[in-house]
Amino acid sequence: MPEQIEIVCRNLDRLVTVEARISDYSRGVIANLYEAACAAQGGGPLSLHAARMVLQHARRGGTVLMTTGAGGPPHLPAGETDGPPGLVVLARAIHQATGATPLLLTEPAFIDNLRATALAAGLGLRDADMVRETPFATAVVPLSSDDDAAEQAAAYLDRFQPDLLISVEKIGPNTAGFAHMASGQPNRGERAKAECLFDLAAQRGIASIGIGDNGNEIGFGLIADAVKRFKPQGDKLATRVRTDALMTANASNWGAYAIVAAMAAVTGNVDLLHTPDMEQRVLEACVNAHAADGSTGRHILAVDGMPAEAQRAIVTMLGVIVRNGMVQGYQRPF
Repeated sequence: MPEQIEIVCRNLDRLVTVEARISDYSRGVIANLYEAACAAQGGGPLSLHAARMVLQHARRGGTVLMTTGAGGPPHLPAGETDGPPGLVVLARAIHQATGATPLLLTEPAFIDNLRATALAAGLGLRDADMVRETPFATAVVPLSSDDDAAEQAAAYLDRFQPDLLISVEKIGPNTAGFAHMASGQPNRGERAKAECLFDLAAQRGIASIGIGDNGNEIGFGLIADAVKRFKPQGDKLATRVRTDALMTANASNWGAYAIVAAMAAVTGNVDLLHTPDMEQRVLEACVNAHAADGSTGRHILAVDGMPAEAQRAIVTMLGVIVRNGMVQGYQRPF
């Protein structure tokens, strides 16, 4: 049902690119970045493109390296609520759909938060060298912000032999080597240099997916010119780091959820979808582990200024779009 699946995924993309953020600098941006990303990837729904890449490359017995982590002191010392929830929900779905083992990477300061968020999504925590022996488990591994980041990246790729790399809400540097927040302010924290992983993966021919919302995240190097054109202070914050697939959304979590929903549509397995109750549990765990809302800096149940009710509603609607959109032959009985 390729045409039916494409229609479903177009509607998934429409939903997660509706602008609902609190920040002025995000208004009028998301739709333009989405259109640019579509053009750069040959057209078609971005969620479907990314879902097919996951299903093509992730495999039973293999590993997928997945990274997130935005923020830093003083306002976001344990990270923010956009990124970790999306990463763990996608990690769970990838394992369930393919049997691949997800390994999560982030800044040392964000590890405890990411571990708590992963547990809330139903992923057990194991040592990185033992995690493949346990279903529905993951390991959280530190990423370096120091000069040894490139050496560490090579060691991780050699050690884990990933089939795929995925980034969710992970800031990348611009062409001058500096990273900026979505507001255009320089990143003040000890930012892990995840770009070293993606640069080396590209050299080795390892597939990659970037998920983001504002153009400063890993992956948006694919449409850097559009970021500079449509995003306020885009000349500064546009990252140079490209990925093979790019999913843009109003919030990075939403982009990850849309890919999960597209995977459910492609495979016909609606059990890949997470529920509003799981969304609530994951968000609460993230905040309880000291993450803050990225737009307000407050330790509240919100993502980029949007309350928990909005997150639950998005999850509900994604599920409805997939379940109803995949029905065939339904006839109204009157």
